[in-house]
Amino acid sequence: MIWLFQSGNPLPAGIMVTQQDVMEVRARIFAVVLGFVVSLFVINLVRTKKLKEEFALLWLLTSIVLVLTPLVIDYLDLVAYALGIEYPPALIFLLAIISLLFILFQFSMRISRFSEQIKVLIQEVAVLRARIEDLEQVQSGEAADGREGNDANEG
Repeated sequence: MIWLFQSGNPLPAGIMVTQQDVMEVRARIFAVVLGFVVSLFVINLVRTKKLKEEFALLWLLTSIVLVLTPLVIDYLDLVAYALGIEYPPALIFLLAIISLLFILFQFSMRISRFSEQIKVLIQEVAVLRARIEDLEQVQSGEAADGREGNDANEG
């Protein structure tokens, strides 16, 4: 076991971590690069109008978290230990699950709103179809009356 202040961040007195608890530089670089790739991907989707801005904010926030997490992982470990979490990555997974739940909640709200809009649009289409059918009946009735009138004038 080693003390965490060897990696630059001292733990509170009496807390020791193993070397495997410290995130490797390669993993940190991978997470930062992944965050930048996600950012560029989201920006490109917004630029090409394939992703709406309101959803882009969620994904840009996700990419920012991907970039910042490896930079502050030691502090997250401290928070995890302070909360009594024995395995610090569990805190990250907990935060990720909570974030996904917020995203799902936002999607559920959008689906509810779209369902209501679809219902209103279906009702409007039904009314318009009924009006079109009525107008077609009136028009076909007038055309039939006009033919009868022309037949009577010819005879």
